[in-house]
Amino acid sequence: MDLNQERVIQKLKDIERDLGRRPVKRDNATLYALSRKHFGTWNKMLETVGYKCKSFQKPITPESMTKELSYFLGLVSTDGHLQVTKEKGQYRLMVYTSEKEEVDLILKLISLLFGYKASIRLRKTGFSLRPNYEIYVSSKNITLFINSLGIPSGAKSNNIKVPKIFLQEDKYIWDYIRGTFDGDGSIIFSGNNYTFKISSGSLDFLTGLNKIFVEKGFNKFKIWKDKGNVWNLRNNTKTEILQLYNYIYKNASFFYPRKKLKWDSQYI
Repeated sequence: MDLNQERVIQKLKDIERDLGRRPVKRDNATLYALSRKHFGTWNKMLETVGYKCKSFQKPITPESMTKELSYFLGLVSTDGHLQVTKEKGQYRLMVYTSEKEEVDLILKLISLLFGYKASIRLRKTGFSLRPNYEIYVSSKNITLFINSLGIPSGAKSNNIKVPKIFLQEDKYIWDYIRGTFDGDGSIIFSGNNYTFKISSGSLDFLTGLNKIFVEKGFNKFKIWKDKGNVWNLRNNTKTEILQLYNYIYKNASFFYPRKKLKWDSQYI
């Protein structure tokens, strides 16, 4: 190891000490540049100090729309994020949840769809510092594939729309809606009061969902403006809400158990 490499390794260790964990590429642009200059690649630098690095994964992408892919697109539409930085060669897909049980489901789903082992990052968020899991895929092919299906990259809260494929073809539309419900939906039962709600910062997104519901015979949905820049697509009609259960969970292979169980308490 030459002197320049030793200095880079020392910088790596300093950053690791400050972060309290092993650094990743995006933690420090200077370190990333130095790793490529003096070691050839980021992973070779890490391996020099004894870290085990993942072997290169060659993901697959589905050749056609499926129930599982539709559900995953619903999750990414609501609780996901695509990072595309072409000039830096950064391509990443992230899905977020605060429930460990749901982490396992998302990992299984990504493996099934893409033959890819996703990574997990645990973060503390909010005043209560509750755990929030980031499940991420560092794959250009997967990221651009999901992007090509209508999920925008970057900040999307206010401009997400229902992907056109679901407005044109409804074979798997209920799987997509189940994904959006698991991501940003809620259901409330209080006495005789029933509420089904999906929230979003994008009015266009909720308008698209409402169009689908109306086409399927659900006419009691309304869009309400909430605090800040949040919109709610709401239904307070008991009969329609209970009918939705049959459509959303029919032959469902993936869903968040905690949300279905709440529905089960009234339906069964």
